[in-house]
Amino acid sequence: MNWQDRYKDKLITARQAAELVTSGSDVLFPISNHPKDIALELGKRHAELTDVTLTAHWVEDYPFLHPAEHPEMAKAFSVKDPMTVRTTREAIREKRIDWKPTIFGLSDGNRQLCADRGRLYHYKDFFFMKLTPPDSAGYSSFGPRHWYTPSACRTAKVKVAEIDPRLPRVCGEYVNLDDIDYLVETPETSGIMAAEVVVPVPSPEEWEIAQVIGANAASLVNDGDTLEIGTGTAAEAAMDFLTDKNELGIDSELTYVQTVDLIKRGVITGRRKNVDTGKVVCSCFWTYPGDPRVPDALEFITENPAFEFRDISTMCNVPRIASQDNLVAINNLLAMDLLGQGVITHLGTTPISGPGGQVEYCIGAHYSRGGRSIAMLSSTALGGKASRIVPKFEAGTAVMLPMVYLDYLVTEYGIANLDCKSRWERAEALISVAHPDFQPELRQATKEMFYP
Repeated sequence: MNWQDRYKDKLITARQAAELVTSGSDVLFPISNHPKDIALELGKRHAELTDVTLTAHWVEDYPFLHPAEHPEMAKAFSVKDPMTVRTTREAIREKRIDWKPTIFGLSDGNRQLCADRGRLYHYKDFFFMKLTPPDSAGYSSFGPRHWYTPSACRTAKVKVAEIDPRLPRVCGEYVNLDDIDYLVETPETSGIMAAEVVVPVPSPEEWEIAQVIGANAASLVNDGDTLEIGTGTAAEAAMDFLTDKNELGIDSELTYVQTVDLIKRGVITGRRKNVDTGKVVCSCFWTYPGDPRVPDALEFITENPAFEFRDISTMCNVPRIASQDNLVAINNLLAMDLLGQGVITHLGTTPISGPGGQVEYCIGAHYSRGGRSIAMLSSTALGGKASRIVPKFEAGTAVMLPMVYLDYLVTEYGIANLDCKSRWERAEALISVAHPDFQPELRQATKEMFYP
């Protein structure tokens, strides 16, 4: 039997896919590229199901994400969220959805074979995902947003894939249709898959400040460096100030439409990379809704061997990151204290995100020969009413980035080099890039905490 016949034998509807789930099941969806029709059909079954665990990064919106509005859903579904975004923040704050963060590089399915290890993404009863149509040999691509989908697909008990012709086929990891249990064909078959609304598009004011921060950060990048650039307005803005650099490389959790532009300009070549020479390696092509550059950029990366997409556990593996010389990690922070500890997931005690790959790239950059980590921070919040550089964090704040793994802090007021400084030296460097309105109180706090 050829793969075309096997394909037909595996076809079911979205409703039939949802009907596979039984009470007590552990169900996983991808970070992005959700098979939304299946998720909605599963939600409709709330009256006949109990004790079903649903895990995903919920970039799409569903009734079961709003238990206060839909209490009947709460009886059927227990929702886990490793990286809260706009769809789940309120429910997590109200403790109706469980925030369950993890480190990507330790989540490859192998470590999870140990009986005492948690299985956030792996060995699930059901995994619902999207795939491209198969090629002539019966292999499908996971598309330009791999994340944990390849490794989750390898370990799930029952794998169900929605085949979506809009999903761009990229070089990287593939799956044979023989390894998928059921297939659902998407009803939408025209155009290119639109960007998902993961984070809001920044305001003009935020973007203006980010441009200054980005320009400061770009001044720390040398010709021939290999960059990891995390999500966030300031980090992405740094790419606009790299046009005068030469022979840069990309080894990153995420890559962007700006990457394509810098390749076309000859700025990004990857020729000086000692690992994956000449290639952009990443896990996700990050886009924003309404960006007119996206269609051309997606066309550029489609089946382009200069781009290689890999499972997030591969990308965020610290020894692999450290093996890349001159690896520069550029990421955003939410806040920093005067010791140089970085907050990336919380506002106060409330989780608003997840650690992603930032922790591992910051650590890996330190062990990279010639590597370094750059943290970026807008100096104020709440319209200038609060400083993001604070003397101390309030009790209960989760500090994901220890002080020893940040080399530079960059704000719109300059660059603070934190390497090998004492407590008061670190504080003085940080105060120099804080908003001037808050510098006096930060200096007073420094005297009280660090001076005799």
